[in-house]
Amino acid sequence: MGYKKIILLLFVGFAAILLPCFPLSCYSQNIQKDINQNHPRLMVDFKTVNYDTILQHSNTSRQITLTNTGNIPLQVYSVRSSCGISIPSWPRLAIEPGKQGFIQISYNSSHPGPINRRLIIHSNSPENSKIIKIKGYVMPTE
Repeated sequence: MGYKKIILLLFVGFAAILLPCFPLSCYSQNIQKDINQNHPRLMVDFKTVNYDTILQHSNTSRQITLTNTGNIPLQVYSVRSSCGISIPSWPRLAIEPGKQGFIQISYNSSHPGPINRRLIIHSNSPENSKIIKIKGYVMPTE
């Protein structure tokens, strides 16, 4: 038997093995497994913290509510922010399913101008991180 026939037989054999899984049947099985697995789910009360217009040197404390809508405990690994945002507190202990945790943030309003920052929450939720935008404008005091 020539090498071309052997290659053709190998190709047909592999195609016969792989064809039943293409294009969706194998993928749908993986998706179904993922849906049935236990996961924590991080939900935040809003995707953007909007300060609107605030006065320079004003109190800028805000609270962000985190809810675990999954079915196993949610662990917040870290909360990172852009310049000018301090994070005095965030949940260090796991948030049980159906329970809430809170992140306290404060924006440094000493510099007038637009606010356009980000807060990144890293957790064990399947999406791994969630980004919250922080917007507004600091009006100078005269």
